[in-house]
Amino acid sequence: MRLLQKIVNKIFFLCTGFCNRKEPRVINKADAKESELHLIHILREQNVNRVLVVCSEYLKSQTHFIKLKERMQGAGLKLFLYAEQIENPSITLVERCVHLFYSNNCQAILAIGGGSIIDLAKATKARIIRPEKSLHKLKGLGKIRASNKASPILITSPTTITAAESSKVAWIVDHTKQIKFILNDKAILPNYVMHCAEYITALPNQLLAGTSFGTLVQAFESLFSRNNSAYINKNAAEAIFEILDCLEQNELFTSLSNENQLIDNNNQTIANKNQIIEALQNSAFKAGNAAGRSGVGYITAIANALAVFGNLPYSRVASVALPLILEAYLSLKPKLLTRLGSDFDAEIIIAQINKFIKTWNITADYKQTKSLPMREISEYVKNDIDSIHSPPLILSDEKLDEILHKISQRIFD
Repeated sequence: MRLLQKIVNKIFFLCTGFCNRKEPRVINKADAKESELHLIHILREQNVNRVLVVCSEYLKSQTHFIKLKERMQGAGLKLFLYAEQIENPSITLVERCVHLFYSNNCQAILAIGGGSIIDLAKATKARIIRPEKSLHKLKGLGKIRASNKASPILITSPTTITAAESSKVAWIVDHTKQIKFILNDKAILPNYVMHCAEYITALPNQLLAGTSFGTLVQAFESLFSRNNSAYINKNAAEAIFEILDCLEQNELFTSLSNENQLIDNNNQTIANKNQIIEALQNSAFKAGNAAGRSGVGYITAIANALAVFGNLPYSRVASVALPLILEAYLSLKPKLLTRLGSDFDAEIIIAQINKFIKTWNITADYKQTKSLPMREISEYVKNDIDSIHSPPLILSDEKLDEILHKISQRIFD
């Protein structure tokens, strides 16, 4: 990359890491109904009556979504639904959402789903803010630059654990050019995040843990970035320890698979699943605050490459890559891992992560997928790292190929 571009990127991250600490407002009431009613109040207060709802195809038939839709429509809001089952949002999907938004004169976007759905909604907002520019012209750092005209309100309501809920970043795939690129701009920071633990309670434990791992990865990458600050370090470190603490409770989650709470012999509540999910959601919010202000590293670059060449989901690939990258950092730059604190034992944490991957059965098993072009993937990762990524160190070609080989074995063999 040209030296000038590197300087511009550094200035961007310095500004966003040290100066811009704006966060989305959180809607987190006692239960889903109260949160939904508060959301409706906010929309009516801002004279919004036509809303584009972006969600997964699966969500449409879920009870909590049906109730939300009924409450919003009962309040006089007109909803226009775009439902799609996606692993990685593409330019084509974004343009469909933009068309639906304009053709129905919408004023707000409500994204209900995981990271891919939320990224799709953010990219849609970017195109609405700058209709004269294609997504390719908006890619990169600080390219959207919201004008003075009113931009649509963006509300995210995660149905998995994802840092995307509160970050100012979206990742979009262009299948024709075989690239996955970033939109990083405060203009697409969500205005509101609605936390409803009830939306996540029904998730299978494996999926809940898998998406938590994806969020854990983003917190680690923010912490180890060359472009961090005290604000980023605080949010990232807290998210890491809180997520690890929740994942430690595997047996408890197993016991809570069919019940929302455990009661002892004296009819006292031992554990409440919603409380654990709320802790994970708060951790995801912190990870999102750190992500985007710091840049990302090798794990995201590898996950992006496998999304482009194999359409694999981020969280599964990231879970496989995380311990391998941490081990590489520990061997090459041991002091790096002390950012978590002086009493932090890197080897214990890596062993803990490997244990969680086994106990939670976090696998990225795509044996049915034909072999991917690992040489091309390696080149993609190196080019990605050299563009806007900010890992704490540069791996040698041999070390990167060794890590990619291990990831390939764990996923495809």
